[in-house]
Amino acid sequence: MSGDEVLVLIVSLIVAVLLWGRLIYDIFQVRCHKAPFLRAASCGVLLLCGLTLHYVLRRYASHDVRDSATYTTFYMIMGAAWVGAATRIWQMIGVNARDDLLERENTAAAFALFGALIALTFCFAGGNVGDGPGWWVVVFAALLSTGGLFLLWCAVDRLGGLGEAITIDRDAASGLRAAGYLVGSGAILGRAVAGNWVSAGATLGDFAVLGWPALVVLIIAVILERVLGPSPRAPQRSAMVFGLPVFLVILAASAWYLKVKS
Repeated sequence: MSGDEVLVLIVSLIVAVLLWGRLIYDIFQVRCHKAPFLRAASCGVLLLCGLTLHYVLRRYASHDVRDSATYTTFYMIMGAAWVGAATRIWQMIGVNARDDLLERENTAAAFALFGALIALTFCFAGGNVGDGPGWWVVVFAALLSTGGLFLLWCAVDRLGGLGEAITIDRDAASGLRAAGYLVGSGAILGRAVAGNWVSAGATLGDFAVLGWPALVVLIIAVILERVLGPSPRAPQRSAMVFGLPVFLVILAASAWYLKVKS
């Protein structure tokens, strides 16, 4: 490994330990009635994210990463730091893990947060797909996909009132739909930055050409939230009726898109 790679590894390791250590500490220290379920679900989602990134690195990353345990570990640690930092930023504009998920035992917040974790993992994983000259290429691509995801979330929150429905109304159906929007958009944006590196301009062009379906998800999300979101007449809606079908349809549609563009 080169000197700059060693530096990035050290910084990533420190960031990952600090951020994930704090989150895991909160998960096991905060006392609540749903603590066993929330702890098991949180650990399960974190494990899923780690396995997903490892699978992408071992199968779709550059050959020097696929064939090297050292570089696979390097990008796993970088991914842990990236997703940890991005999750901390997302909590500022979305759902707070400690306040909303653990202390208030908000099921809707759990759905949204878990969806965000998976989506951010997809965003970083996509930046690792294909051949490239170095780690900075991964950072550039992941910045595009992660930044796009943040913008889409802010738009659907602003236009559809999704964040308020989750944190204030505690509507589980809204949380489940939010998870669908996030995971679907994360998968699309991750695919949009995947591929062999040519230049920054080419990556931006591919991002625009392949990432536009995320705007379709945004439009659908805003329309659905205005129709299905909590109202004075229906402050709580059934997650199985108003949340799960939307979640499954968006995941199926994004999976189909990834298959077509693979």
